[in-house]
Amino acid sequence: MRTVFQFSGLSYTYPKSDFLALDCVNLSLETGESLALLGPNGAGKTTLLRILCGRLAANSNALSIAEEFKNSDGGLDLSKCGILLENPGTYPKLSIAEYLKFFASFYNVKDVDSRIETLAQKLELPSVFTAMGTLSQGTRQKVQIARALIHRPRLLLLDEPVANLDPGAREAVWELLSDWKKQDGGTLLVSSHILSEMEHVATSYAILYKGKILRSEKMSELCTDEFILHVQLPEGTSTDAFKNGFPPNAKIAHVESGKASLESVYRGAIQTAEGNFGK
Repeated sequence: MRTVFQFSGLSYTYPKSDFLALDCVNLSLETGESLALLGPNGAGKTTLLRILCGRLAANSNALSIAEEFKNSDGGLDLSKCGILLENPGTYPKLSIAEYLKFFASFYNVKDVDSRIETLAQKLELPSVFTAMGTLSQGTRQKVQIARALIHRPRLLLLDEPVANLDPGAREAVWELLSDWKKQDGGTLLVSSHILSEMEHVATSYAILYKGKILRSEKMSELCTDEFILHVQLPEGTSTDAFKNGFPPNAKIAHVESGKASLESVYRGAIQTAEGNFGK
């Protein structure tokens, strides 16, 4: 595997604001990898994606991009990318087919009609002659996913791609992306709040909180034993008693063991961060 991009000490403050959206972030993505960006709203996930796409400027030397993914200006070559960020334009008077053909024209897509038909079928879209302005929010979201994939990109950058979709539609999207990775050898960077799905979709993850990376590792490293202690405390004892270790008057009632889940790791990381940095 080769490195697609690497952030080294990336920090970002929005203009005319003292809000530090990203704080000394170190993160990289390898070819063939599926990296999930996790974190609460305002953690910095969208800001990071905007910087990678060139919509916001990174601090000096904070972003390095592999030559094969670099444009003539040194930024990310967007012709090799499929991008879905928040609130894309929908051109309501265009049909689904016209909308997708419009974007396909920028990439000289061959057999565009066949490509649209395949994507429409896999995403369970209505007739491609349906006007964009008549579509539900969830269906428009699926069209945007088709737009990002229309030219068979090598790299996908997706910000909450299934946020407005029901479970069946989400499953169709993840299956389509799995096929894309197998057939085109694609690399994926995706943000999502649906942790149970990310555990199966992603090969690695990074948890952000208030612009900082709390934890970043391969998904396979989650396969460790997890123990849950059920503790009895004397009546009137606050859980604050645990701040300085295991209190002497506490008794272990019983212990549960199992495998750590992404959700439990995420919850633990966020709770620890809230205790250290405040909510």
